[in-house]
Amino acid sequence: MESREQTTEPALNSDRLALKWFALGAIFGAIVAVGAMLIFTAARTPSAAAPKNTDAGITLPDAQPFLPKVEVRGPNTQGNADAPVTIVEYSDFNCGFCRRFYAETLQRILDEYVKTNKARFSYKHYPFLAESSAWKAEAAECAAEQGHFWDYHTSLFTQNIAGDDEAAVKRALTTAAADIQLDVEAFTNCLNAGNAHQRVQADAEEGRRLGVSGTPSFLINGRPLVGAQPYEAFKAMIEEELAKASSPTP
Repeated sequence: MESREQTTEPALNSDRLALKWFALGAIFGAIVAVGAMLIFTAARTPSAAAPKNTDAGITLPDAQPFLPKVEVRGPNTQGNADAPVTIVEYSDFNCGFCRRFYAETLQRILDEYVKTNKARFSYKHYPFLAESSAWKAEAAECAAEQGHFWDYHTSLFTQNIAGDDEAAVKRALTTAAADIQLDVEAFTNCLNAGNAHQRVQADAEEGRRLGVSGTPSFLINGRPLVGAQPYEAFKAMIEEELAKASSPTP
């Protein structure tokens, strides 16, 4: 007679083999299912190389950094409106570094780039160093109302109008207006009425939104350049922007 052990061992081996194949089949099926899920998910998810839809529109992964655009005012701007480069300065008439830029660099930019229609230059107010910074900025805007912003800009950077006495400072500002033959009555009325206050504050708020924290600060076609940099630093960035403007669009 065959023993019980002899008769059941082949059956057990057969069962074990079946279980192994079943387990392998289950693992294979799981791998297939996971792979299919990954493919499906990838098809629905924007890849790093594909444009992404956002509430603001389409954002490309290799998009250039945001270049802030600012509106410039005609009376405060020199140069051809169609010039390929726009330079915006945020400045304070009490700022020593702004005075240095005016004395050492501005005229060279005007001669080489603005007068040749390659760039335009615009001044914006960022008065923060003293209370009189705002008075001077508003006075410059009153001069701008008469079409003489740049003449008055020169006066403020070449004269030493200082002090904390508002009445005394404003008398000096009015004298500066008379020196360049402005309509003194209209200038005084503008200054006393605070007509220019809103424009000055709008410039300063715009500067803060763009990250301006000191003066002088510049945007050259939206690219920041901070401080009274040497002329060569401006020239290098302006030339880069001119090269971009002259390159054919792909």
